[in-house]
Amino acid sequence: MINRMFPEARKRAARRLRGSGWKQVDIAAALGVTQAMVSRYLSSDTEIISPGLERDIDKMAADMVSMIESQRGDAEIISAICSACFAVRERGALCSVHPVENCRVCMNIRSQGPVGKRKDVLDDVRAAVSVLEGRMPAEIIPEVRMNIASALPDAKMPAGVVAIPGRLVEIKGEIKALTEPEFGASSHLSRILLSAREGRSEIIGVVNTLFNDAVERALKKLRIGFTEFDGENIPPGWKGRCLVYRGGYGREPCLYVFGASAKEAAETVRRISLAVLEGG
Repeated sequence: MINRMFPEARKRAARRLRGSGWKQVDIAAALGVTQAMVSRYLSSDTEIISPGLERDIDKMAADMVSMIESQRGDAEIISAICSACFAVRERGALCSVHPVENCRVCMNIRSQGPVGKRKDVLDDVRAAVSVLEGRMPAEIIPEVRMNIASALPDAKMPAGVVAIPGRLVEIKGEIKALTEPEFGASSHLSRILLSAREGRSEIIGVVNTLFNDAVERALKKLRIGFTEFDGENIPPGWKGRCLVYRGGYGREPCLYVFGASAKEAAETVRRISLAVLEGG
């Protein structure tokens, strides 16, 4: 059923774009189809898949056109389409148009299932990125760059942890994420997070920064406790909100800030950065 809904929404989006004066070749490029397919879209009749789904299909088409015209990225458009698809499933709109009796799979697939949990973790890292992007004092940015990680509640391996591929980058004094968060994107930060969570299940997210005298003064000013470790082996029963590695041969000192979410960890890092700017 979904395989019929999306092509129909794409057909209606093509018609809307054509009505706005778009050329067929440009519509094809925007929708990721051939010009011949666009021609078929424009010449074919509207398909009524189910009266109960008409509003959803029209909204999906309108949202696609709006995002295309405002030059949103492919990832954002795909996310919106997937969200619309899940919304249709979860409210049971498909139940009346398929033959399986008493089926509730679609209604539960995201709210109680693994797909929803994975989306929540990805969204957590995106929220953390929003907190950190912008001006950041040089005293807090490590040579290896900053990153953010967030784990699924039952994660045991790096594949269950989301981070930013390539880490956060500094451009003219501002921190930016140039890529979307992905599962398994940072093996090192994932291992630190997973190890830190042993015995402390309330920890979900982490952000790494540089550690130095300015950062240590800021931590003391903000009364944020930390535990020191050797960079690999986290002490059992460690206390505080942060872990500190004071560095070694060829390795710079690092601060790992943890939180009940990646966003919470990022907010703590932002507070630390402001204290650094104020002089600790």
